[in-house]
Amino acid sequence: MYTEPYLKLSTLEDDLWQTALKTAGPIDISPACAESLRAWIAIGVQRMERQHRLAPADLAMAHSNLRKFLDLLKKEAVFLDNPNRLDNRVFHAARGRLRGQAAVSTLTLWPFWPHNFVSTK
Repeated sequence: MYTEPYLKLSTLEDDLWQTALKTAGPIDISPACAESLRAWIAIGVQRMERQHRLAPADLAMAHSNLRKFLDLLKKEAVFLDNPNRLDNRVFHAARGRLRGQAAVSTLTLWPFWPHNFVSTK
């Protein structure tokens, strides 16, 4: 069932949000992008609960994959000539890049971006 520190899923969401903030570092996250990220995290945590994957290894994977996504967001911000701010334009560009990568590989950032939920263009 649940691991001891995550009896409340909201605690896990908060911990993942802190991981996102730490990974973003000094880069500003716009309110709209923060809302999108928090929704992504909430959906990921719900998926973890539904799949009964709240073991320490699953929690570590979720944190690691969230860091990978934030790194992708930061790269997209540079590509969009806005390296000091993550906004919804950056968020949607990163999701588009993920969609493109998933079309040619079994890319997964479980629980946030499982390849079996990728929609086709």
